[in-house]
Amino acid sequence: MKSAVLVDAGKIEIQETEKPVCGENEVLVRIKYCGICTLEQRLFAGDMKIYYPIVPGHEAAGIVEEVGSRVKSSIAAGDRVSLDMVYRCHQCYYCRTGQSNLCENRFAKGIKPLGGFSQYVAVEPQRVFRIGDGLSLQEAAFAEPVACCLRSLKKLGVQPAEDVLIVGAGPMGLMHLQAALVMGARVFVSDVDDARLKTAQEMGADFILNPAKQDAAEFVKSQTEGRGADACVVTSPAMPALEAAFQSIRKNGRVNIYTAYMHDKPALPIDMNTLHRNEVLVTGTEGRTEFDFQQAVRLLSFGKINIKPLISRIAGFSDAAEGIRAASGTETQRVLLELD
Repeated sequence: MKSAVLVDAGKIEIQETEKPVCGENEVLVRIKYCGICTLEQRLFAGDMKIYYPIVPGHEAAGIVEEVGSRVKSSIAAGDRVSLDMVYRCHQCYYCRTGQSNLCENRFAKGIKPLGGFSQYVAVEPQRVFRIGDGLSLQEAAFAEPVACCLRSLKKLGVQPAEDVLIVGAGPMGLMHLQAALVMGARVFVSDVDDARLKTAQEMGADFILNPAKQDAAEFVKSQTEGRGADACVVTSPAMPALEAAFQSIRKNGRVNIYTAYMHDKPALPIDMNTLHRNEVLVTGTEGRTEFDFQQAVRLLSFGKINIKPLISRIAGFSDAAEGIRAASGTETQRVLLELD
C-alpha cells in the first residue's frame, strides 16, 4: 500500500509500506479521505515532534474491508465508517475515569499514533464508527474535529438560549459555530477576515463582527443588555483574540482557550483580582472522548451539523506536501487528502 510518510520537518515521501494484517480483534479499513489538521501542519513545519519517520493523519474515513473473527460489534465488510485514530490505553487513571482524551499513553513508546495518511489501517473495533447513508466519506472525515468542538462546548457547560462568542472563523471556529447552534445557543463569531465572517454568516451565525473595524466587547455587550457573553471559545492563536475574549465575557462567564499557543508561554491577559471579583472561569480542552466522537458521527449523519462549506480542497498523494501548505493558509478552511 501507499503511505505519505513524514521523514523530517518539511519533507513528505510517498512510500510503499506493508499493508496491515487484520488481527482477530481488529477491523481493517481502506481509508478514502483524511483531513489535514493543525496537528499535521505543526508536525510538517517542525513546530511539534513525535518521532521521525511517522505517518501523520487522524481525521479519517473509509470503507471496512475485513473484520477480525473475534470482533463482537455489528461492523461488517463494506460498511462506510469514520475512524477514531488517536490511541487510548483504557488502563490509565484518565481512561478509567472517563477522561480518555487525556490518556497517559497516547504517545507511549511502542505505540503507533496517527496513521491516517495510509491507504489501509487496522484498528480496534471501538475506534470504528458506522456513518449514515446520506453522509459522504469526505464529510465523515470531519467527525474527529467536530467531536473536539463538542467536548469544548460541553466543558464550558453551554446551555440552550445562552450567548456564545467564538473568536476565530477558521475551520475549528466554524465547527464550534455549528455545534453551538445545535446546542441551542445564540452565537457571535469574531474574526478580522471578512471572507471568513461571510462564511460564518452563511453557516448560521447570529452575529458576526470584525474587531479590526469595531470594538468586539462593546458590540457583544450591546446585544446582551450590557452583560457580555455567557461563554467564549478562543480558536485563534493571536493574543488580541484572547484579550477580546476576557473583555467580552460577563460576570461568572466561562472562557475556553481552545487553540494552543505553540511558540511561547503567554500570560493570561486578565488580572487575578478581576478573576476573583467577577468569578470568571478559565479552562482549556484537549481532544475528545469516545462519547464525544459517537455524538459527532451521529450529528453529522443526522444532518444537524453541516461542514460542506469547509471543504476547500482535495489533495492527492502526489501533492500531499502542497496540500499541507495550503491547509496552513488563511485562504482555505479544511484540506482533505484523498488516499485512492
